Amino acid sequence: MNMIMDMVDDIIVIHDSEHTIIWMNRAGEKAFGVSVDKVIGVKCHSLFNNTMPCADCVTKTVNVGAPTNSTKRRIIPKTGIECDCNAVPYFENGKLELVVQHLRPVCKCE
Repeated sequence: MNMIMDMVDDIIVIHDSEHTIIWMNRAGEKAFGVSVDKVIGVKCHSLFNNTMPCADCVTKTVNVGAPTNSTKRRIIPKTGIECDCNAVPYFENGKLELVVQHLRPVCKCE
C-alpha cells in the first residue's frame, strides 16, 4: 500500500487521534521539504509551524458516520505551496483512531 501511496502526486499525511504523524508519502516529503523519517512521531501541526493544532482542525469536530467533506486551505510554510486540505477519519469501535490528511496543491494556472 505504501508503494501505491508514494506514486500519488497529492500529499498524504496519516496521523493518530493525538495528531502524531505515523506516515507521509513522497509527495509530502517534497512539499514540506523534509524526509518522512524526520516527521514520524511529531505533531502534524508542526509541519505548518504551529505549536498547537490548527484552530479549524477537522479532527476536533468529526463524529462517527458524519460526512467530512470540509476543505480547508493551507499554505506550507517552508515551500509556500498552497493546498486544499481534506481529512478522512478512521474510527474503530466508535473511537477516532487515525486521520488521513489529503492535501492537493492548488493549481496556479492562469
